[in-house]
Amino acid sequence: MHNLTPSIEKELQGYRISFRDEAKVSKTFNHADELIQYAQARTGAETSRIAISMWFRRYAFFVTAQLYMLSKHRLIWEGTLQDFGVLDDPEDEHWLPNFLLKTNSWSNVTEKESPSALHSILNSFGADAIRFLSGTAKISKLVLWENIWSYTVWMYSELLKQTDIKKRVEKDIEMLLEDEVWLNIETRSPFKRFIGEKSVPESVNPYKRVTCCLYYRIDGQEKCAYCPNKNC
Repeated sequence: MHNLTPSIEKELQGYRISFRDEAKVSKTFNHADELIQYAQARTGAETSRIAISMWFRRYAFFVTAQLYMLSKHRLIWEGTLQDFGVLDDPEDEHWLPNFLLKTNSWSNVTEKESPSALHSILNSFGADAIRFLSGTAKISKLVLWENIWSYTVWMYSELLKQTDIKKRVEKDIEMLLEDEVWLNIETRSPFKRFIGEKSVPESVNPYKRVTCCLYYRIDGQEKCAYCPNKNC
């Protein structure tokens, strides 16, 4: 159990992770309605369904950061959903918040423990967050999982380029595509559904979604280049 080094903290900055609330504007959300109202205000979304999809496009950085730390460093964060806040600049018209980790405590993960660590991340930071919002916002869980996957698959495509950890990363990807690690979370691996029979590098070049994230429903925006709905 230890804190991260400054160099690893710097790596996490690429996933919009922060350890210091320098601006003193950290937000926390104890109720789904609070988060929905916040997301609607920041995006101008007409409905809670659209707003929460847009939120998960940002929150995906946080989940991806957890998977990155496990696959790259075999470390897992000891915090919970109650131990992070949102650092938001109201002048940022693109709404790209940072995620404040209020504790910098991490545990080492052995190779034998890696499946349970993956399950813990998917459950605690994926499924719990999705359950918290999907019913209230009336949005498909599959859309929210793919909002996470769209960043996770990119992250893994980059880690696969690091020869010293490539085999470990391949093992983690394999587990994420199998149903076993999703036990009591989803019946089948949604990540497997998104990637199909492609490899991670094939999946990102070019990237194409299975579900629509509803981005085009934000006023002034058009459908994403990887949108599956040609008629959006």
